[in-house]
Amino acid sequence: MNSTKFAILSTIFSCLGGSDQKYSYVSIDKIISLLLHHHNICVKRRWVFTCLHDIEAAGFLTRQQRRGKYDDGSCWQKSSIIALTLKGARFLFSKRVIGAKALVKKICDWVRCKTDRRFPDKRALVPVVNKVGTDDLTKLSNLAFGLFSGVD
Repeated sequence: MNSTKFAILSTIFSCLGGSDQKYSYVSIDKIISLLLHHHNICVKRRWVFTCLHDIEAAGFLTRQQRRGKYDDGSCWQKSSIIALTLKGARFLFSKRVIGAKALVKKICDWVRCKTDRRFPDKRALVPVVNKVGTDDLTKLSNLAFGLFSGVD
C-alpha cells in the first residue's frame, strides 16, 4: 500500500467521529482537502476514486452508494457511506495509528450484538469463519458417517 492510500485510509478513520460511529459520510472533496491539509498530498478526484477502489478490493473498507431518481426522472446522488472493516482496523492498528485499537474493540463488540441490523452488514465487516473443522480426523469421521448412515 503506497503512502496516498494509507493517508486516505487514515483520513477516513479520522472522519468516523465519536465512539458511536461505525461509518462516515465523508465526501471525495473533503478527503482531498484533508489530504492536502494534514498530509500535504495533492491529488485529483479520479485518483481518490482509484485508491478507494483498491482499498475496498483489499478488504479494508466497505462502501454503500446512495443514489436514486426523483419523480420527474432526474437523478440524485449523495456521498457514499464508508465503513472500515475489521481487517482495515487491524491494519491501522498494525501501523500504530492512535485510536485503532479502540476501533477494533468497537467492531468486535458490535458484531457480537444481535439486535443492531443497521449498515454496515456484519458479514461485510468480518470475514466469514469456516464452520467445518480443518482437522483430518473430523473430515474422516464426517465422511464415514455419510457413507454408513444408510446401511443397516
